[in-house]
Amino acid sequence: MTETADWSVLDDPEVVRVAGRAARAVTLAYGDRLTIEYDDAYQEALLRLATRPELVRECIADSTLGYGVLHRRLVLDLTDKVKTEARHRTRHLSYEALLAAAGPEAA
Repeated sequence: MTETADWSVLDDPEVVRVAGRAARAVTLAYGDRLTIEYDDAYQEALLRLATRPELVRECIADSTLGYGVLHRRLVLDLTDKVKTEARHRTRHLSYEALLAAAGPEAA
């Protein structure tokens, strides 16, 4: 399945700032435990906004929602993604860990 992106929603400088703030929030909250870097989170935030233009336009058009709700929803989306990736990563052992477990004769 191919997702389409509407990059025009990123023409609004405030939307781009929301992406940066959301990326920073997720990085500060989970970066040390789940190895997410700001640049990765920022790129993911921009991608999520471009692939969900209806969300961006809904928040901007409705004065009761605004950029604050857009930020909150984006933080939740990014947090879900980071936690899911971390959960998948913990199921895998590194090559080094497997080699250490096998003992010196495996080297």
